[in-house]
Amino acid sequence: MSNNGQNNGIAMIFAFISGFMAGAVISLLYAPSSGKETRQKIRDTSIEAKNRTVEFANQAGDSARQGVQTIVEQGKESVHHIVDGGKERIHQAGEQVKSAVETGRKVSADVRSKIAGSIPGVDDAEETEEA
Repeated sequence: MSNNGQNNGIAMIFAFISGFMAGAVISLLYAPSSGKETRQKIRDTSIEAKNRTVEFANQAGDSARQGVQTIVEQGKESVHHIVDGGKERIHQAGEQVKSAVETGRKVSADVRSKIAGSIPGVDDAEETEEA
């Protein structure tokens, strides 16, 4: 997240406004007007500068809120993507475990029947029990 460009832009705007105000005040002080007119011009210029600054601050705040909202939405999307991927992996792992258990049961049954077939008299005992 590169805020350096945005921060430099904000600093540049504040520098411009400050320079504008300094130039306006100096020009008013050296203008051939009466003291009363000069003070009124300074008041008007100060009020205008205040209004511009407030407007700029509001715009900057709105921009910051939108930026934060965008980041939050992107974070939510990322979390949902990660959770969905995790669920899929868990499902796949469950299927693999089920398959492994079934294979183990089949192998165990085959081994038991081979062992039982190799021991004399075991098949006869099982047939007797079943009957």
